[in-house]
Amino acid sequence: MSGFGYNVNGFGSFTSRTVIVPVTYAVQAGGGTGANAYPGGAGGGGGLLTATVTDTYVAGVAYTVTVGAGGSGYGAGGVSSRGNSGSNSTFDLIASSGGGGGAYGGNEPPANGGCGGSSGFRGGSGGSGISGQGFGGGVGGNVGEPSNASGGGGGGGTASVGANWQSGQAGNGGTGTAISASGLSRKYGEGGGGGGYLNSIGYGGGVNSGGGGGNGGDPNGAAQAGGTNTGGGGGGAFGTGGAGGSGIILLIYPTSVTATFSSGVTSSSSTHSGNTVTQITAAGSSDTVTFG
Repeated sequence: MSGFGYNVNGFGSFTSRTVIVPVTYAVQAGGGTGANAYPGGAGGGGGLLTATVTDTYVAGVAYTVTVGAGGSGYGAGGVSSRGNSGSNSTFDLIASSGGGGGAYGGNEPPANGGCGGSSGFRGGSGGSGISGQGFGGGVGGNVGEPSNASGGGGGGGTASVGANWQSGQAGNGGTGTAISASGLSRKYGEGGGGGGYLNSIGYGGGVNSGGGGGNGGDPNGAAQAGGTNTGGGGGGAFGTGGAGGSGIILLIYPTSVTATFSSGVTSSSSTHSGNTVTQITAAGSSDTVTFG
């Protein structure tokens, strides 16, 4: 336009600047359920994916976050049945797979998963894990009914243990993956312990290591569930198998950055050495996080 004897010209178009946010993550899926009866194999721990180096995300973009539930209930088969697998967890394009359910006997195989479920009494193969996420499940005892009947241990962040049919000892679950960063220190994705006859149960996550895998059960009681927000596998049982533990997502980013979550997200945050550590303990398939 013109006025007061001179022209005012436009400044031209502005170029927006893309803001890059460094984020380190751990995406833990839900654990699998231990099998019902016979005695049963254990559930595998949920798969775990972590950033080997700090990744980058664009400020202002909504990224999907989903926390996988632990396996619950059982498949077809009545009293003796395989446990259900856990659900996947996701952060943007990073997707970890739920742990496999344990099998009740050699006639019904355990499920594959991020970490595989274990087979129950009468042997058979353990369920397979996914490379980079976890290991396969152990093998149940295959002779000696009923005194040596026993289930294998569920897969975890390390290899699980098969049942020892000679002693009747059920298998222990694979230990979880330890995460120690910015004030956090615990294990995730442990396998459950196999079910046993009498008192020869298996222990979750490498013999009571304090992680999330559930201990197996004997005829005197139900197996333990996997730990909440650890992705631990449920213990196998002679009676009722343990449910899988729910997953979790950990995000670590500079304190200068804010993270805004959609309404369905449950999270908590703390600060350590210039970083914010956010633990997302619940989020549905349509939930998001936006950095800014």
